[in-house]
Amino acid sequence: MGFRRRDFIKWGLLQTAVLTLAGRAKAEAEKITKIVFKTGPSILQGATDETRTQFSILQDVKTNYEIFVTDTKGRIYPPDEVRPVIFSTHPKKISKVYFSGLFPNEVFQLKLRDVKTQQIADTREFQTLDLTKTTLKFALCSCLKESYHEAEIWKNMVLQKPDVIFFVGDTVYADKGAPKDGADPTHLWKRFCEARTVLEIYYSKKLIPILATWDDHDFGLNDSNRFTYPYIQESQWNFQQFFAQEESHCRFIKRGPGISTAFQYNEQLFLLLDNRTFRDRNGSRDRYAHWGQEQESWMLELMRKNSGPTWLMTGSQVFPSAPFKPSLSRDHVGQFAGFMKELKTTPSKVVFVSGDVHFSEISLIDTPEVGYRTYELTSSAVHSNGIPGAPGVIPNKRRLMGASIGDRNYIMVDSTAKGLGSTFSATCYSVSGKIYFKRNLEV
Repeated sequence: MGFRRRDFIKWGLLQTAVLTLAGRAKAEAEKITKIVFKTGPSILQGATDETRTQFSILQDVKTNYEIFVTDTKGRIYPPDEVRPVIFSTHPKKISKVYFSGLFPNEVFQLKLRDVKTQQIADTREFQTLDLTKTTLKFALCSCLKESYHEAEIWKNMVLQKPDVIFFVGDTVYADKGAPKDGADPTHLWKRFCEARTVLEIYYSKKLIPILATWDDHDFGLNDSNRFTYPYIQESQWNFQQFFAQEESHCRFIKRGPGISTAFQYNEQLFLLLDNRTFRDRNGSRDRYAHWGQEQESWMLELMRKNSGPTWLMTGSQVFPSAPFKPSLSRDHVGQFAGFMKELKTTPSKVVFVSGDVHFSEISLIDTPEVGYRTYELTSSAVHSNGIPGAPGVIPNKRRLMGASIGDRNYIMVDSTAKGLGSTFSATCYSVSGKIYFKRNLEV
């Protein structure tokens, strides 16, 4: 990504941090235990409503399971469907599994019985969503580089009992070890399998629904767009196998263009946007250079029908413009200006969510572009190298607060719809559960 002339002024503030980043990253890597690839099934609970849910289960190709659910009274629920997904000769496959006939406020058990031995190979707890709750608790996560994995951060997150976990980009560093033109289909499958057999969240005994979108690394190529990455369709297919966000088993889900997904919880609308499939080169002033026309029309239609707030989630930042990281306002000014104009005609009030930058912060958005006071929550990174001194050494005139060091972290949100807006708390947690910052906000 090239620099514009004005960036060199900002870049001067970052020289010390950037020059020491390589040394810091090396030191961090040396502290981390060798990557441990876990055995047994890697299980993700995906889109869920009150009575239905779905799972993406990574397992050995040669192992077959009888998969079923039980409740606390011992009743058995067979799956509606088990769909195997096998990729070429790779030793791992995905089983997409779908259940209905469930109910809220019950602790179910997902059980996998080995067909050959008839022994229970794995048991996980899960629940469906309870729509009687007026507040939704959700975690915001990005940048999950498994070479920096620390299981403790996931264990502490699960103990807080979020209703949903949102992955906001770079869920897998699929371009690691890939050719210069990016990860091909074989490399994508391999890297997603590797990440799925490392991260603790996929082996947690208590499952929590996970909904995801991507950024450049899980798309397949660093800082890429529709002109520079040749495997867009293949990458979309790959991503959709490893996550579980199908409309058939969640009435709260609507699929959009690319890999975009909408999730509705009562009056609150969550838009997980695809910022890579339709993306033009950085610096393009085209009206739809970032999300594309079809995706913008899709999200605006949903927002205009929504009777509450909208959480707009995208892999890279929207308003801040750090000189070394992409953002909508910096790289695609045509779509930024046009979309902000459309927001003024949209009753639903928007809170922005992003990842990517390897530090967390809250930005105050009170400019005329939006027409009302709102915020952008940037949550990064769960597993990746930190930036020394971040975010303090990185200019952002909108920043209200940020994690005081560029350490691994995530943001937990408790949000209640209030008319067309939201009252919410945003708390940034460290690996060990230490609070970096907390703020109560209203839009």
